[in-house]
Amino acid sequence: MNILFLHSLTIAPEKGGIERATATLSAELENRGNACFYLSAKPVWKAFADSQRQYFLPNAGMFASAENKNFFENFLQEKKIDRVVFLWADGKRFPFFRETKKLRVPVISAIHTDPCFYENRFRGNDFRSLVKRFLRFRRQAKIYRWNARDSFATVLLSPRLEAGFAKHFPRRKIDGRVFAIPNPSTYEENIAVDFSLKKKELLFVGRMEKAVKQPQILLKVWKKLQRRFPDWSLTFVGGAHDFDEIKMLAETLGVERVSFEGFQKPEAYYRRASIFCLTSAFEGFGMVLIEALALGCVPVAFDSFPTVRDIIDEGENGMIVPAFDVEKYANTLALLMSDSVLRERLGRQEAGGGHSVSARFSKNEIGNRWEDLFRQADWCRSDSAREQIHD
Repeated sequence: MNILFLHSLTIAPEKGGIERATATLSAELENRGNACFYLSAKPVWKAFADSQRQYFLPNAGMFASAENKNFFENFLQEKKIDRVVFLWADGKRFPFFRETKKLRVPVISAIHTDPCFYENRFRGNDFRSLVKRFLRFRRQAKIYRWNARDSFATVLLSPRLEAGFAKHFPRRKIDGRVFAIPNPSTYEENIAVDFSLKKKELLFVGRMEKAVKQPQILLKVWKKLQRRFPDWSLTFVGGAHDFDEIKMLAETLGVERVSFEGFQKPEAYYRRASIFCLTSAFEGFGMVLIEALALGCVPVAFDSFPTVRDIIDEGENGMIVPAFDVEKYANTLALLMSDSVLRERLGRQEAGGGHSVSARFSKNEIGNRWEDLFRQADWCRSDSAREQIHD
């Protein structure tokens, strides 16, 4: 089977969770005899592109241009594409349904975020925030409905997200065509972790984006802790967006022992750090949490997105803090930083322990679920089936 993943940006695993998840899934599917291709709208991070899989639309400025539509149709024919997975289904309307219908290629819309992400992004109760949430709801509803209408299926990252997605379809039942498939773990099950190499280090991995990932909150937390724990340090891995602004904020706050590493492969950082810090306003899945767990780095996350409880078992393999409670977050970190026995117990729960999370999100398990969905899409190629989808 030939599978096309369509995304906004280059599928560069170093640059973000969607990219790492797609690359991991593609490798697993290809190990099973499939062929995977990437097609991106914008050549951002082109230097990091996979030369065997990555292609780009000719018109980066207008996603739905006639030039792109012609290119897309020819691409499907030349590469003999059997399935299209639209990875941008939370941000754009898929503009190539006419081309996929013509060639009878089923489309699967994948939403890699919380469908109601705007509720935490604009979480104030003031008039401006209420208006922003309302307008964003209307925008997202139009995108979700458009993509769901002609897609064979919509894939969410967890059953916990299904109710939020359904809110955007008040007069339509879509239960039979919504599937929950999480991202696969980047690392193998039972990966070896040497806890003797762990440093007294807090770690952040993600885009330096104030509105979503909120690294500025972690800087403020660190300011509260740095003098109490002079033998600890804080490392940020990630770039883009607000990178320079966050670095300037660190200088303004006068924080010490903070390192900004930019975009890097994160494995070495997970291996050496003791505590992983997630301060996001929202996440679709929080793939970095699974990566941290696999390598014995104890995660601390805000209770700001439903899927955090798919991954962290509170007090067993990590800590969950009430959403945006900075004082509580600092106190939770302080507890872990001051108790090496607790840190190691939590760290070993997944790394060298029961591996319940690693097994649940293993490449093999997630690959099985995607292949099953691809097989179910076979019936979509018949005329009668397509009529059922549009009814």
